[in-house]
Amino acid sequence: MLGALLGDDVEMAQLKRLIIERTEGTPFFMEETVQALFEDGVLQRDGSVKLTRPPAELKIPPTVQGILAARTDRLPSAAKDLLQALAVIGREFPLSLIRAVVPKSDDELDRLLNALQLGEFVYEQPSVGDAEYTFKHALTQEVAYNSVLVERRRQLHECIGAALETLYGSSLDDHLAELAHHYSRSANAHKSVGYLTLAGKQAHERSAFTEAQALLQKGIESINALPGSPERDAREMELASALAQVLFVTKGFTAAETREAAERARVLAEKGGTLAQLVLRVYDVWRGVVVSGDYLNAGALADRILCLARRDRNPTSLAFAHQAEQSVSFWRGDLIAAGEHFARLSGLLGEIGFRQAPGVVAIAIGNASRTAWILGYPDKARERLAQLTAFARDSKNPYDPAFSLFFESWLPCFLKEPRRTDIAATRALAISEEHGFPFLANQACIMMGWARAHLGSAREGVALIREGLTGYTASGAGLAITDHLTHLAEAQALDSKSEEALRTIEEALQANPEELVFRPNTLTCRGEFRLKRGQSKLAEADFREAIGLARKMNAKAWELRATTSLARLLRDTDRRDEARAILAEIYSWFTEGFDTADLKDAKALLDELS
Repeated sequence: MLGALLGDDVEMAQLKRLIIERTEGTPFFMEETVQALFEDGVLQRDGSVKLTRPPAELKIPPTVQGILAARTDRLPSAAKDLLQALAVIGREFPLSLIRAVVPKSDDELDRLLNALQLGEFVYEQPSVGDAEYTFKHALTQEVAYNSVLVERRRQLHECIGAALETLYGSSLDDHLAELAHHYSRSANAHKSVGYLTLAGKQAHERSAFTEAQALLQKGIESINALPGSPERDAREMELASALAQVLFVTKGFTAAETREAAERARVLAEKGGTLAQLVLRVYDVWRGVVVSGDYLNAGALADRILCLARRDRNPTSLAFAHQAEQSVSFWRGDLIAAGEHFARLSGLLGEIGFRQAPGVVAIAIGNASRTAWILGYPDKARERLAQLTAFARDSKNPYDPAFSLFFESWLPCFLKEPRRTDIAATRALAISEEHGFPFLANQACIMMGWARAHLGSAREGVALIREGLTGYTASGAGLAITDHLTHLAEAQALDSKSEEALRTIEEALQANPEELVFRPNTLTCRGEFRLKRGQSKLAEADFREAIGLARKMNAKAWELRATTSLARLLRDTDRRDEARAILAEIYSWFTEGFDTADLKDAKALLDELS
């Protein structure tokens, strides 16, 4: 490279070694060093390149930034001012925007741009219509930008923002990110907040979640520069609520910053929002509470949301209210109430405001699918899962397909179909890791672990579940902890770690006594573990407790599973008549799902007992 720049004259050998030593062979650094030496008169071109001073006398800055700063300082005043203005505009810039920002005649502007091109600071790019330019390197722009005094920089940013508004007045939506960038670095706080909010929401709609989070957080910082007023409160509420929606996805529902944003938006909605706004803001707070596993307070908030929604009489508000009530009812084991709220909600699933909230439709249909299975309707559960898959297929937001796949992994887990669970959970994890969805990634990892353990890789399964649980609980999440720990205990038992499995199942039963929906199954698992240890009386007590709780909940699937386990124990302890009677009673209740593992297992045992 240096041979191409300096020629192969012997007298250049020492200079080449010096440049390589100082630049450590970095191409851009070498090129800029040679360019600086030409500008400084150390090198001259007269047919061939000549050195005017001995290499030992040369002082080459130790960094490329130092070289660029020196080259920038050597520019004539007008050219330097233009370079700095271009650096504030950005890495790339059209000629029309340069003309709107730099108060120069076309002839003078062309002359200065040509000088900057000859100096290899900027290049003209091929384009259709308006001429476009770009900095030779990002460092060139960075050094030029940092050389601008802070106050002038602010003025330039505001001037550029105003120029963009004028040039693209009919298509501002295509330039929101640029406008947010420039006004947020100006002294114009009103426009900074406005464009940061719009650009953040736009990025969210495009599923650019990380970008949306950065823009909206910048907006929260900018709004502190505005004086207090009802208008300011309304704008802050809009920002905080938009930020909460993004943080649900990027950080999880229970992350401290998520709950802080949701709570701030709720406070502002209480202060001056409409009923519809208050419903949404209380709902956002509710999401963090329910995911933490605090079902008592989540239930109180759900009741409040429903009360507000009924006053508002808005279909979208009612949709959020019934979804909140459905969810709390499900986790508390009130499956009939969960089904009733979903019945009211099902006619509202098409409300645009409801469908656009991250994950809410997936959660509503997913919980309805699980409710149907636990109530004893496997076919209905699969129909609802198919409905969820169809919704996710049409969604433009990757969060909904990821949530859908997560539920597609959970229902086969209930159905004892580990291969299907593994496929769906693996896909859910891939989407979650690609887009940064920690709440779903951790739970998908847990479902994968359960599946791998049941597919013969118990040790891998235990490791995956532990990994998922560690991230999940560290985020403050406690939702479904009973089931997740039960999965871990099952995997440990398959890995021949019976003592660990029993300790984990005890932990599952104590983790959250409010979470009743999975408790009958966890009790049945503990009974099976105890039975393998020869503790038949304790096992029988677990099975009977599971049956009693399942009956209170109308949880026919759990009742069938526990009764089958109890019937086996009774068979093996010479109580075949009782075994046949209790199993025949629950089996005869079912009208569908006879292809599922639990019903086939119960039928085989019933045939044997008969």
